[in-house]
Amino acid sequence: MKKLKTFMMAVDKTNIFIGKMMVGVTLLAVVVISFEVTMRYVFGAPTNWGHELMTLLFAIFYVAAGGYAHYYRAHVRVDVFYATRSERTRAILDIITAAPFFLFTIVLFYTSLQFYWSSQTMEAGAEIFGLRVPGERSFTDWGPAYYPVKFMMPFGALMLILQGIVWLIRDIHLVATGRRLR
Repeated sequence: MKKLKTFMMAVDKTNIFIGKMMVGVTLLAVVVISFEVTMRYVFGAPTNWGHELMTLLFAIFYVAAGGYAHYYRAHVRVDVFYATRSERTRAILDIITAAPFFLFTIVLFYTSLQFYWSSQTMEAGAEIFGLRVPGERSFTDWGPAYYPVKFMMPFGALMLILQGIVWLIRDIHLVATGRRLR
């Protein structure tokens, strides 16, 4: 039981840490887009990198924050039905809905892993200090690498799966014993 609680605590703390990091990513994206808008509309000199960087930063946020949101049970629910039930009944409903949740997240992980890997192994012709560097790159003048951003997709899906496992364990314990597992 101690190893299980250690695993659960590690997943929780990792997702909380990632969620707090995503606050910084979001703030950076806001600064970048504010700079881009100022350059474009105040000075008439748009950047060729601002919009793309903002899009990539929000993409990272979107896929990495899923586990954090699930830690707080912040995903969409039908609260008209769900919120009026007892804690034990909500746990039973969560156990029932775990099957589609895990089906979705496992498919998300599998497909995004393939998506990332094809991006990582793509030959885009980039060179650093005369050495060829594999990996998908943007076709813009700025040309950032896409594969680090695409890596966040399977990573975010994995963290969401792990947080789902933690909540499933807690829900099963609550239904079986009537007490919340901390």
